[in-house]
Amino acid sequence: MKVRLFSLIALVGVVFSCKDVEEPSPNNRIEGVYEFVSEGNNGWTEKKFNFVDLMEFNSDGTVTGEGYTTEIGSDEILGHRSYFSGTYSISGDKVTISYSESYFMGIADINYLPKEELTLAQGTDNIGSFSILENYSELMSICPNNGACGTPISFIRVE
Repeated sequence: MKVRLFSLIALVGVVFSCKDVEEPSPNNRIEGVYEFVSEGNNGWTEKKFNFVDLMEFNSDGTVTGEGYTTEIGSDEILGHRSYFSGTYSISGDKVTISYSESYFMGIADINYLPKEELTLAQGTDNIGSFSILENYSELMSICPNNGACGTPISFIRVE
């Protein structure tokens, strides 16, 4: 009798101790820093630079980002090309960013400026979209229907 009672109590304990494991929300899954690095020169010299672009997603639905320039082989920031803040939403395998403030270089043919000299973007088309790939380890830019885009940009999760 004690064996049956113990078995019944053990069975009840196992059933009630098994909780459904909840999947983390999309906002928790995307949370982190994503980076895109390219090499180039937008100026008139032959010298090459690293162009670094970062986006940081927070679980509260906010996102910030910046683009800066470094010497090749160095982490020292020479200057900035852009920065932004905004909010994001996730639907399926797509994240859409709504930029609330976005600053950029208002001068062509240069590689960077001091951050305080960047220009506030004006306009109504302040949205960007990215495909979520490889279980939130990569974000690939999506060209808008009316856009003339080049090769898609791929941001890799670094944190």
